[in-house]
Amino acid sequence: MPLPNFSVDAEFQKLVCGRCDVDLVQWMLELATERYPLVDRLGCLLELDRLGVACAAQPAFVDPTSGAAEKLAAISYVLYEVEGFHGDREDYYDARNSYLNEVLARRTGIPISLSIVYMAVAARAGVRLFGVNTPGHFVVGCPNGRQPIFIDAFSGGELLTQKACQRRVERMLGKPGAICEEHFRPAVPHDIAVRVLRNLKSSLAMKEDWPAALTVQLRLSSLQPNSVDERRDLGLLLLRNGQPHQALSLLEPTLAGASGHQAEVIGASIRAARKLAAEMN
Repeated sequence: MPLPNFSVDAEFQKLVCGRCDVDLVQWMLELATERYPLVDRLGCLLELDRLGVACAAQPAFVDPTSGAAEKLAAISYVLYEVEGFHGDREDYYDARNSYLNEVLARRTGIPISLSIVYMAVAARAGVRLFGVNTPGHFVVGCPNGRQPIFIDAFSGGELLTQKACQRRVERMLGKPGAICEEHFRPAVPHDIAVRVLRNLKSSLAMKEDWPAALTVQLRLSSLQPNSVDERRDLGLLLLRNGQPHQALSLLEPTLAGASGHQAEVIGASIRAARKLAAEMN
């Protein structure tokens, strides 16, 4: 199979270069176009605009005395009570939960995709938010003096204090004390994109959709060129897609640094790749 060319994806190229002026909505649409070539990108943008206008029309935005909490509550009301957005608890690993067009159409997603929608709508209503890359559960943050407000976009847009957010994430991880101040710093676009792609890769791998998973992995490897794990996964997916020679060039160098079960998996994959390569010669 021919490998994709990402050079036409302007926002993705910004991510590769480490730039921070990335439009995450446009990047999510670049990603969606890969899976849905006929995706209505303009329609998705207009829908986000419409949602932003609906939020800005709420009393909290009209009242000059309203603070951040009141405005965020209004955004959550519009998105979850009026528009019906919700976290997908029935089929969390459905790959559609990582594609922006599907999240907007189905009104459901996972924490990070719903957070991107929430941030995009809030920005259109005049409220600037930031992503928070907490382990296991992505949330949204809002500057509010010394007491920032956090939003759980997966759970109805619930507003949380930092302590409440910390307790929630630690409970989900099953690791009390695992979350510290460092985890609440604003996430840069690169880190958000990597998390989106890793979630999507996992979903596609669970469905054994190896061609789509390879394309996602190629993006990940471009964003994480020094990651041994990403090079290993790229090699494994190239093998899954019938490209043993390219797989070997990635897997053989990683074997030396592997140990235990990982070494067994890589070793078995190298043997399979060598056998397939011999059959293809």
